[in-house]
Amino acid sequence: MKVSVITTTYNHKDTIARSIKSVQSQKGVEFEHIVIDDTNTNNGMMRTFQEAFNRCSGEYICFCDGDDYWISDNKIKRQVEYMDANKDCGLCITNVYTESKGLRTGMPVSADEINKNMSFDALLRGSAHIHAQSYMLRKSDFDRYVDFDKFVDKKLNVWDYPIVLELIKHKRFHCLDFYSAVFVKNTESVTQTQSRIKRLKYVLGDHRIKWYYILKYGCKPFTVLYVAYKFARDIYSIIFKRWYR
Repeated sequence: MKVSVITTTYNHKDTIARSIKSVQSQKGVEFEHIVIDDTNTNNGMMRTFQEAFNRCSGEYICFCDGDDYWISDNKIKRQVEYMDANKDCGLCITNVYTESKGLRTGMPVSADEINKNMSFDALLRGSAHIHAQSYMLRKSDFDRYVDFDKFVDKKLNVWDYPIVLELIKHKRFHCLDFYSAVFVKNTESVTQTQSRIKRLKYVLGDHRIKWYYILKYGCKPFTVLYVAYKFARDIYSIIFKRWYR
């Protein structure tokens, strides 16, 4: 199998058909589609993805969650062609639209700018402009470098962060210059929630991963200061219920 596509879903009854259809429309590459329903919320997001990863048999892995969708039927074909030709590339991404209340907006920067500024520190600061809906990574790199099991029992809700922060220390990332997917910003989700408790869990998990990798690999002094500032700002926003987005 060339590609494994993972779709996780929870309470996506109104959007899952669109997500699945967008994956099934892919052309030119043999792929399997793993759709996994996190019906037991006690398992947590990390354990759901762990189960999905264990089922992957493809050379490459892609992602399209149940509330998001792809808009190019050549998405994985174009990414496979690039990854096959560039063995040093560990993660291939594309431009991604953001959709909120039916309105769609493009990326704030170009693919060229994303490639120029792609770095470990940029990922820590949240300025790398990468979106999981467009990821393609090598399963062999995931198996070799990413200790995903380390984070599963911690009940974190930022499943892709440990993957990209580890991979970028070993392999090059590259953004292709086309739009392949749509990230749908919902009013209630892991990252967009009106619940202080849910927001606090997300923020603590996000920063726990950041500091794990800062301690493991180090980073620029400015990045340390910015991450500390961002944590304080996030806690302030939770106390006064003013989410910064």
